[in-house]
Amino acid sequence: MIKQAVIFCGGYGKRLRPLTKKIPKPMVRVEGKPFLFHLVEQCKSNGITDFIFLCGYKSEIIHKYFGDGRKFGVRIMYHYNPASVETYKRIYDAKNILQNNFLLLYADNYSSLNLHNLLNDYINFKSKFIISICKKKNGNITLDESNKKIKKYFFTKNLKSEFVDIGYMILNKKLLFSAYGNKNISFSYFIDRLTNLKKVNFFFNDTGYLSISDPNRLNITKNFFKTKIVLIDRDGVLNLKNDIHFYVRNINELKLNYPLIKKYKRILKNNQLICISNQAGISTGDLSYINLKRINKKIKEKLKEKNINLKEFFISPHHYNSNNFERKPNHGLFLKAAQKYNIILDRTFYIGDDIRDIEASYRSKTKCLYVGSKKVSAKLKKKYINTLIK
Repeated sequence: MIKQAVIFCGGYGKRLRPLTKKIPKPMVRVEGKPFLFHLVEQCKSNGITDFIFLCGYKSEIIHKYFGDGRKFGVRIMYHYNPASVETYKRIYDAKNILQNNFLLLYADNYSSLNLHNLLNDYINFKSKFIISICKKKNGNITLDESNKKIKKYFFTKNLKSEFVDIGYMILNKKLLFSAYGNKNISFSYFIDRLTNLKKVNFFFNDTGYLSISDPNRLNITKNFFKTKIVLIDRDGVLNLKNDIHFYVRNINELKLNYPLIKKYKRILKNNQLICISNQAGISTGDLSYINLKRINKKIKEKLKEKNINLKEFFISPHHYNSNNFERKPNHGLFLKAAQKYNIILDRTFYIGDDIRDIEASYRSKTKCLYVGSKKVSAKLKKKYINTLIK
């Protein structure tokens, strides 16, 4: 288990001036809270309760806000270096308070996190160092897909690269001892050294990432954080399943799930909804596209009568034997919805009634409010520890 998160918090944040003339970059406000607060809450929702903030520039402002972390339900320790000290030396100097394996974050990036998912790869690869990456044109790394390792690390943007490292690293602290000692250099040199030694694995996060590193990116991030959308399944959740036929085939067979709607009316009324649903009846011939549109339109109308706003349906028409990326338990439609509506997937949740709904949530790093009758096994509960809403 990973119980400690270490966050680089010491830089000047020069690209964010004049905002960072009075406050350090991690304390820039997003949705009324310091950006660093959102990282702490994200880690906490993944079971991490111990933090180390590697501080430098205007560190007293960070300490004044967070204190020992008690009021946020976590434990925070601080390690201080002068603002001129580079990132590798910051973490090396803190080695005595590092746990053996820890999550390492940049204080200016945010990407949806499922720690179990990331840790699972770390363990399966028998890794000592794994870095989360995202797609990006002119990125800074190339990959060796055959062994899940970073092939080449670039210090600046590179035309040959289609991926970028975003932080969210798991690192074994013993690697720090065999690198550069306490040399005052950037952590990038450490990544480059370990990459050349073929010791760095990668974890591909297909949900993308946000940054506050410059004013333009900060504004984009603020817009994403404003989005208030809940994802929801259809059959068995919004409407009752057809007891006679496998699929709801027409409006006459449609019955809304009013008990569930009533039970969760506060959630449903206070958020905009997006429905993500498998409709294999299209492929089997039990359901026509015309009737599907009529059914979905009627559901929207009935929900509107209850002051519930369902924005859009994202439908997989693929056969139940298909492994199409858009059919749950795959999460292609989650990514589509997130891209269209600026959703941060680990800051929302999916309401579903099937184990496949939980798995799709897991893969998309979305939380899941499971309302199904089938019991989730102890083994799956362990896997979905960072997914299921208790």
